[in-house]
Amino acid sequence: MPYEYTLIDTPQALAGLLTKLYELERTRPALFIDLEGYDLCRHGRIALITIHASPLAMTYLVDVTVLGEASFTTEGENLPGKTLKSLLEDKEIPKVLFDCRNDSDALYNLYSVDMAGVIDLQLMELATRKRRKRAYVNGLARTIKDYSGLSPEAFAEWDEVKSYGKKIFDTGDPETAGLLFEERPLDEKLIQYSIQDATLLPGLYDTFDKVIEPSWRKKVENE
Repeated sequence: MPYEYTLIDTPQALAGLLTKLYELERTRPALFIDLEGYDLCRHGRIALITIHASPLAMTYLVDVTVLGEASFTTEGENLPGKTLKSLLEDKEIPKVLFDCRNDSDALYNLYSVDMAGVIDLQLMELATRKRRKRAYVNGLARTIKDYSGLSPEAFAEWDEVKSYGKKIFDTGDPETAGLLFEERPLDEKLIQYSIQDATLLPGLYDTFDKVIEPSWRKKVENE
């Protein structure tokens, strides 16, 4: 079943989105984020930022390819100085990602965005395991399979979309595959590939949040 989303590809739409995001309750994580792009790191390019706002039950796709620097400098409606950059850098606004290393690297080196308030679900999952099983970290696919609670049918649908994206990168030229995220209009299958992971992160967070020990929670939040 396709996930619902709102494409943000104009400064006006982004200003409205920022106003919504800044109004969200901050007592628990409300923002679940993922990035896509070409060679996603300091040497590549960010094409899309997926933001799932769980209290709004909506996933937003910020089109960095179209907006460019305006993705991070556009101010919210009636919110002077409040931008996507300031939101990502605000340590008082928790943001949940899965394995944020490449995303953080790209944001910092390409747009001078120094993310703060990040909760990395990959580390959170690791912290909930027994000590003897902490020798390695799990990837997102394994984590979703083991902890998401998706029915076999729903997981098969998720895996089909994931396999579509994996096939692009595994069978094609890496540069050509990465550039697909910059083609406009965006292919609907590529949109679903880009947003489905962030949409499932809230459920994973809730699962780990119930069982993680306080000492490990502090370590994950300070990492």
